Parts: sequence; C-alpha cells; structure tokens
Amino acid sequence: ARAERMSAANVYALRQKLFPSARGAAPVTTPVSFTEAQAAQGRAAYQQNCMDCHGSNLDNGEFGGAPLKGSYFRNKWGGGSVANLYAFTKTKMPPDRPGAFSDKVYADLVAFILQANGYEAGGRELPLDATAQQGMTLKRE
Repeated sequence: ARAERMSAANVYALRQKLFPSARGAAPVTTPVSFTEAQAAQGRAAYQQNCMDCHGSNLDNGEFGGAPLKGSYFRNKWGGGSVANLYAFTKTKMPPDRPGAFSDKVYADLVAFILQANGYEAGGRELPLDATAQQGMTLKRE
C-alpha cells in the first residue's frame, strides 16, 4: 500500500474499507477515576507548589493563575478528557519549571483538581497512561 501514492480522500476510503466497524462508532469512554488518598496527596502538593498562583480556593490566586474550579474550569476543560488536563498541567506547570514533578505528583494534582470540581473519588487511582486518560471524559451528563 505504501508504494502507491494516495490522496487524502483515497486514504479515508481505504480506512473505511479496512475498518468498517469503526465507521460512525462513538469513542469508548470510561468514568473518571481517582482515589480519596490520591486527591489528598494532590492537595498537599497543591498547597506546597500551586497555591501562590491559583489561591487557597483554587480560584483566588495572588499572582494571576487561572481558576482551577468553577465555570472557568468547566468552560476550559469540561468538553475534553483527563488526558488533556494532565498533559497541559505536566507540560506547562509550574510556569517557571514545567515538568518539574514526577508523573505521579501530576496525577495526584489532577485528582485534587477533579475532586474540587465535583468529580467523585472511586476505588482506582488516576492512571498515568495517556491512552487510559484519553478515554476518561470530563463531560457531565
């Protein structure tokens, strides 16, 4: 197949032929998952590293950090997946040293932010795997 040069339309048609069951299928989604303990660890990391910019209530920071709860959070993140929020947090925060924390600490921080926005803790920690996170929608029903 690589020997033949194909237009985008031809590639699309070939995909539909090879994977007919994927045509029009809804993406697989799983509930957001994190534990109470993970959110508590995220709260501790937040208080130590994020509170100056984002505030003690996640929306009242002294140094201009975007609100991390409420309508701002819903408008910015509510239509996406946990993977979007996690990736942004890991690659952009903190602004003076993005990526400075371990993957686990970033997952804990995201769990805390999710809990602060009314998502329910469960029996499984927020996974570190991007594919698993991608399936976790932040959309509310």
